[in-house]
Amino acid sequence: MDKDNQHYVPRGYLRGFTIPGEKSLIWQYDKNTGEIFKRPKSVNRICSEFQYYAQKNEDGSTDKETMENAFHEIEDKTPRIIKKINSLNNAEKVIISEDEKAVLSFFTAMQLTRVPNFRNGIEEMYRKVVEIGLSHQVDKARKDGTLPVSIDSLYKQGKINIDIESFVSLKAMLATAQEGAINLMGKVWHFAMPAKGMSFVTSDNPVFFQAPEKYRELNSQIGPFHPVSEVTLPLSSDLLLIFSPSANYSKSEYDLINMTAVQLDEKDTDNLNKRSILAAKQYVYSSENNKDLAKLVSQFKGSTQHVTV
Repeated sequence: MDKDNQHYVPRGYLRGFTIPGEKSLIWQYDKNTGEIFKRPKSVNRICSEFQYYAQKNEDGSTDKETMENAFHEIEDKTPRIIKKINSLNNAEKVIISEDEKAVLSFFTAMQLTRVPNFRNGIEEMYRKVVEIGLSHQVDKARKDGTLPVSIDSLYKQGKINIDIESFVSLKAMLATAQEGAINLMGKVWHFAMPAKGMSFVTSDNPVFFQAPEKYRELNSQIGPFHPVSEVTLPLSSDLLLIFSPSANYSKSEYDLINMTAVQLDEKDTDNLNKRSILAAKQYVYSSENNKDLAKLVSQFKGSTQHVTV
């Protein structure tokens, strides 16, 4: 596989949503048009960008492999853990090791911070910092009488472009994911199975977060790793993981409900799929070619979920 084609949603994860009997083909839905692509897409060619994790070395050369290779271990382990817990019964306790929980926590946190919806926000923050700094420098040079007329003219016309290298967001991407993974470990974990005959979908921005109902007025003020935030990640077409706030549970209640599986009805399956569709930047992915799903996807045109930086 081309090393320059680097995924922000891993292929191994996306294979959990492929068409039954297919190893790499998946149906792609476009939120902007409400259309299902005429032919299935290969997971090798979706949710990726050219040299997405490339960094600049001190000598000016491009390092396009170090960051990509660093993800290999967790991207390899996560699908194995998902397969291990993919066959569950209602109210059954999910038994995985603490190391496996740590892998799922970090994978979830990374899946929220490695996507363009997060990284673009970091890069925009850097752009604003540079713009403010440039404005101060221009004002100072004007007062000092040292600002060249040609530069002043370009600045007034808005013709001075500020280009931010995308690698500036990599450090924040990793640091936020590491902190977020610790937060997720302390939440209540629920594993959900779809209603019979239904399946979960995923997207190009698969992690959804919100405040639970009693804290809903805080929705615009909290991030995904806030103590009261509820985080959702579809693990496969047959399994979904919800991280819920643990603050409102006693220790005995926490021990009773944590790491349990629940079989959803049709309404709840639809509601959780709506979360995934709402969070998507543009594309929703499913194992099914379903016109009703296409209509549902089209209802969320223009919506997406960002992490506010």
